[in-house]
Amino acid sequence: MAENQDMVKALKAKMLMCDVAYEQKAQQVMAERKKVVARDIEKHWVEVEKQKMSEYDEKMRAKLEQEYKLKQANAKEISDQLENFKLNFIKQLKEEMLEGELVKRQTEEDLEREKLREVHRQQKVAQMRSDLADANAQLMKIKEAEYLKEVEEEKKIDAFAKKREHLENMKKEREEKRFKDKQETR
Repeated sequence: MAENQDMVKALKAKMLMCDVAYEQKAQQVMAERKKVVARDIEKHWVEVEKQKMSEYDEKMRAKLEQEYKLKQANAKEISDQLENFKLNFIKQLKEEMLEGELVKRQTEEDLEREKLREVHRQQKVAQMRSDLADANAQLMKIKEAEYLKEVEEEKKIDAFAKKREHLENMKKEREEKRFKDKQETR
């Protein structure tokens, strides 16, 4: 009888060892899965950020090009209107003034036109620099927001992993307690 009890105890001890080995293997598999999920999430967020940055850069480039073309068209229209006005004015002057006086005025107008063109060009360059600085500032804000979002996601993943590990530890402790209780009752 005592020999049978020893065999039963030995069998139960071996079964317990199998259960412990199985649980350890399951925990290793779970840890590996967590690592894979974390890598996949990181990879996904990197791809999403790259795509968003690429789309944003493309939109900003198109917007800046459109604004530049619009400003060029406006400048050309104003220049053409100014040119037409001056030509009409010169025509009247030709009819009313001597040739020498007309040449002198034309020269002064040409100088004035060149000054205006230079002022417009400098204003255009300054506006483009300002637009680029604004675009860069906005881009930095978007990057900061994406970074904060990623940090928050990582915190959530860590909290979930800790909670799950805690639950698994509690389960393991309950099973060990049940096993001890069973052994003490025998």
